[in-house]
Amino acid sequence: MKAITITGKGQVALTEVPKPEQTSAGHVLINMSAMGINPGDKFLISGNAPAGMFTESQYNIAGVSGAGKIIAIGEGVPEKYLGKLVTVYRSLTRGDVIGTWSEYAHLPYLQCAILPDDADPIDHAGSLVNIITAYAAMQQFLKEGHKGVIITAGNSDTGKAILGFALEARLPVLSIVRNESGKAELEKLGAKHILVQRTEQFAQELMTMATDLRMTAVFDGVGGDLLSQLIPVLPAGATVYAYGFLGGPVPVSFHTGLLTKGIAIKGFSNFKTETVQDPQQLAQALEAISRVIHLPYFKFNAGKKFGLEEIEAALSYAAADGTKAVLAIR
Repeated sequence: MKAITITGKGQVALTEVPKPEQTSAGHVLINMSAMGINPGDKFLISGNAPAGMFTESQYNIAGVSGAGKIIAIGEGVPEKYLGKLVTVYRSLTRGDVIGTWSEYAHLPYLQCAILPDDADPIDHAGSLVNIITAYAAMQQFLKEGHKGVIITAGNSDTGKAILGFALEARLPVLSIVRNESGKAELEKLGAKHILVQRTEQFAQELMTMATDLRMTAVFDGVGGDLLSQLIPVLPAGATVYAYGFLGGPVPVSFHTGLLTKGIAIKGFSNFKTETVQDPQQLAQALEAISRVIHLPYFKFNAGKKFGLEEIEAALSYAAADGTKAVLAIR
């Protein structure tokens, strides 16, 4: 079968590798349809990821996400998976992995969330990584007693997924966006509290809203200058969960006097959460995700489609509207 393989640090190529014929216990065989290119996929290819961060694939196949139809199941896999369209994220568990940037993938079934039969694979070509991150974060917020959450990258796929889970949990959420068009997009999704970052009233409105709604969880995918603005106006006892750095290599700064307010800053990774580390909780999470994944909060922000033979162009794709490249099996 055709597959995109990693041939060196930062290098990939379209190659022919053996198609998986047997399905191991606890695994599924998937006829892949579409694979989205997220920042994590590029990080994998770069060769700079810490050892063990990503589940390795046989034949060194690139990519960790995708969507396709399950055509065979191994021993111990629930029968309901057979013949179903699924979205996948290959780093959720360890196993006998082949894929995902390939015509066929062989993955543990606990790396899959079932999609509606009429779903468009493009809409979920790279969605599960963002959805499971949002789900795991929400479980942690609720367990730690937070009553509201601030999302700094409100228009990101993960930010919209957090919004969806927060609305379901009736947890107040404040989304921060860069411009008015971003605000309009979230309003269509039902967001009630949105702040545009570059307004003169931003800091004051943030402080008032965060205090009134007791928003003590901050899910931060930006860092840098934005986080430096946020920290001084957060309520006492707030916790910042840093999971991304869209703001670039800009240091975060704050007066040490703020530490008396009990504000904590810590990194967040779905790999380290109970949701992902405990197989039983992971199975429950994937079940819960499958029940809501048809909702608009959980779609992949797909842009231009490319064939596997166009991998270099796909990796170079950058759209002003933030859409992402998709590798489509033709």
